[in-house]
Amino acid sequence: MAIKATYSTFCEPDDPANISIYESDGATQDKLATKVFTENGLFQQHIDTTLRPHLRIVSIHSKAALSPLQISRDALAILQDKYNLGPELWDLTATFGNKPLITAAGEGAMRIKDGENGVRDVSHRFTFPVTGGPGRWTMRQIGIFHRHDPKTLQNLWIFLHANPNTPVQKEIESFASKSYKDSVPDSTWFTLHQAVLTPCLNGWRSYVNHLGNDVDRHFDKALTFVYESMNNTVMAKGDGNLADIHNTRNRLLDIPSRLTTTLDTLQRLRDLSVTLGSHSKHKDNGFKKLAASAAYYNEHLEALVKGVEIMKEKVTDMLKMIEIGLSFRMTSKMLNLNISMVDLNNRMLSANEQLLHLGNKSFDDNATVKVVTIVTLIYLPASLVSSVLGMNLFKFDDGTTDEFKISKQFWIFIVATIILAVITLSGWFIWTHKEEVMRRKSRLPSQDPPQASEQDIELEES
Repeated sequence: MAIKATYSTFCEPDDPANISIYESDGATQDKLATKVFTENGLFQQHIDTTLRPHLRIVSIHSKAALSPLQISRDALAILQDKYNLGPELWDLTATFGNKPLITAAGEGAMRIKDGENGVRDVSHRFTFPVTGGPGRWTMRQIGIFHRHDPKTLQNLWIFLHANPNTPVQKEIESFASKSYKDSVPDSTWFTLHQAVLTPCLNGWRSYVNHLGNDVDRHFDKALTFVYESMNNTVMAKGDGNLADIHNTRNRLLDIPSRLTTTLDTLQRLRDLSVTLGSHSKHKDNGFKKLAASAAYYNEHLEALVKGVEIMKEKVTDMLKMIEIGLSFRMTSKMLNLNISMVDLNNRMLSANEQLLHLGNKSFDDNATVKVVTIVTLIYLPASLVSSVLGMNLFKFDDGTTDEFKISKQFWIFIVATIILAVITLSGWFIWTHKEEVMRRKSRLPSQDPPQASEQDIELEES
């Protein structure tokens, strides 16, 4: 089973069709005969087996805006061969089955191809905005092909609609329901062209006004955002508009190209109508009326192009203002951060000073304890000796005599005390020195003994 492309211009031959034909024949001289084909094969058979009438209108629809045209390529090729049409017909169908792309914004201008005996093939495509409710707009397109034969009056109109039941389709049905017998070629020219101009071009003013309101609303909020940013006040409503602003800007980008293409079509349609009207016998003919209508829409859309250009500049200025506001906000935040860092550094310095003061105080206390400890070590041997020898080295007054005598062996006490003091202090010094050496060695990085290479091991074994 073949996989269909995501965006296909035409439907498959077996898919349902939606092709309406309005044509003149001998049986219905008062009104155009209407035929609706829901199968491509039946449409091909009708075109191939019937003679070309004086007027034939072929209206082809899509199911929806992004759906293919409900006609197969082969069925449209039969119509092309029957009338010997050029490649302009295929150019009109190129963008259907997909949304109107920005890359095709400059396409669709009117083409006029002159043939023999004054026959002209006129083709163009309009892209225009359509509202789907308050604040909801989307782009639609319609393709128009017209073969104008002023002598044999074998005129062919082909309309390509992006979805069924369009305003243009209703205008075509209204035209087909009226008496065709009394109509003249110039009235058909005016009526069918005007049926396209009115619904396709009247919406541009409302759409541009809608975008203008969006731009003004975003501009006011952008000013508020910049002011609040410069005053170091942060509000969330300023940041949330960036996506909307860019969306509005993107919608403005392709409008000048589309309007310029439409203006070019209107100018060519006006010139062609003036040319055809100059050869008409009727003073107030449909060609002149259409020329006047095209001139009106031309002037109408030229003003919109200028307005869109102004809006684009305003959006550009708006984005620049927001950039300035963001820069101010970022600078303010960085400044506040730097102030916080400076305050933190000051607090850290104050804490370091307090720790240094505590360290000095602890050092002084340690020095005092050290002195007391040394003095204690000096007197400790004497206390020990006194405890051991007691008081037998001295003779105090016993009540019989006033003499105080020191034993001749008192030198033993002095010598023993000095020797023990020296031994105690020497042991303390040696012990502390040994501890200091061990602490220094523990701070040095460990060095592993060099590994013997394989060559050294082989030499030892040999």
